[in-house]
Amino acid sequence: MKDRETAGTEGHEPQNPFRLETIHNQHRRSYYHDYHEAGLYMVTMVIEGRKRLFGTLEGSAKGRPGTGEAAHVALSELGRRVLEQEVPKISRFYPMVEVWRVAMMPDHIHLLLRVREALPEGKHLGMVVRGFKTGCSRAWWQWQDEEGLGGKAPSTAAAGAAPEETAAGAAPSTAAAGAAPEETAAGATPSTAAAGAVPEVAAVGATPSTAAGAAPGAAVAAGVPKAFPLGKALRPVLFEQGYHDRIINKPGMLENIKRYMAENPLRARIRQECYRLMERRLHLSVGGRDYAAFGNLFLLRYPIKEQVFFHRKDPQTGLPTETTEAFREEHARLLRVAEEGTVLVTPGISRGEHLVVSAALEAGLPLILLQKEPIGEYWKPSQRLFYACARGCLLILAPWQMDGTSDYSRFHYLNGLARELCGATAMRIVGYSALCRPCNPA
Repeated sequence: MKDRETAGTEGHEPQNPFRLETIHNQHRRSYYHDYHEAGLYMVTMVIEGRKRLFGTLEGSAKGRPGTGEAAHVALSELGRRVLEQEVPKISRFYPMVEVWRVAMMPDHIHLLLRVREALPEGKHLGMVVRGFKTGCSRAWWQWQDEEGLGGKAPSTAAAGAAPEETAAGAAPSTAAAGAAPEETAAGATPSTAAAGAVPEVAAVGATPSTAAGAAPGAAVAAGVPKAFPLGKALRPVLFEQGYHDRIINKPGMLENIKRYMAENPLRARIRQECYRLMERRLHLSVGGRDYAAFGNLFLLRYPIKEQVFFHRKDPQTGLPTETTEAFREEHARLLRVAEEGTVLVTPGISRGEHLVVSAALEAGLPLILLQKEPIGEYWKPSQRLFYACARGCLLILAPWQMDGTSDYSRFHYLNGLARELCGATAMRIVGYSALCRPCNPA
């Protein structure tokens, strides 16, 4: 059986063994990146079954930032143990790995990790993550056993933990509120970093102190059995198989990632409070064609829609379309009619289409955007598109079937769908099949 963290692609034999990374759901990692060497990553791990074991989402999307009224995660006892005990172990066992930031959500966790030098011989990022996930599972088992034994901690052997991992690591300071320790660039060395210590790491948007006195029955309310049978073979794992990493190696990317992590609770609360503008429908029939959708479905019912379509080159002059006077005039006209209530429809592929899409998003104008990427149960739009959906001015559609094998043919197919959507009068939300399960708007 292949190791679930190091399984490679079938039929491929990469030259570098540290690139053997799992393929699981949307967790495919970069095949051409050397995960043994130094790097900066955002790593995401999701709890099996999306159970909300790390805490509860509290506050409001309209709450003032920095107050208890703002959207935040109140950590459960398990969430607090993971933050204060398991996160510090990463740097204890791998002193060359620094945890710059932690963002805990009820059903998943993000870690901003900096590998400042090459990992030991035979080690790579997947092994670091696997060790952390294993430690979190053991913390979960121990928590469950304590609940089942009336608060008495089981023996190390019963908990299935290695002796060297039973001691809690140094608890990170929670006063930093998720601030990365003086990082100014992707390769900057935090001045507070010490071998084996996590420099002022706290869960972004989380309040560990609110959960310290959480009721012991919280696990039962979350749908988890109160205690599992002792013995390693019967223990379930906490996280789902695999993980996702994002390699931070472009200018400005670090600041965007930090902002993304900090705004996680806010985005989750927006999805709950504005779910009609953030609907996810995996099966939608429009004009006899099947789509998946995310965003404001009301835009499909607007009476006036207009397609945005531009060739890459002007048919008359052969010049790039966006450089011509005709494009500038049409660009201005499209934005003007959108301000008057017309819904613009386009895949935004060519440069001209992309410019109109950017301008419409910037101005908050109504827009239906077609994409070739499928929309699944856990698919999420980019930050810019997310907030456009939250404002109610965007709907993203992904056709179930894509005709054509080349980029050119797909370009014309999506534009053909845009033309059809402008004239479509019938929209029907189809019942979910066994393969398309309904998802919680949260």
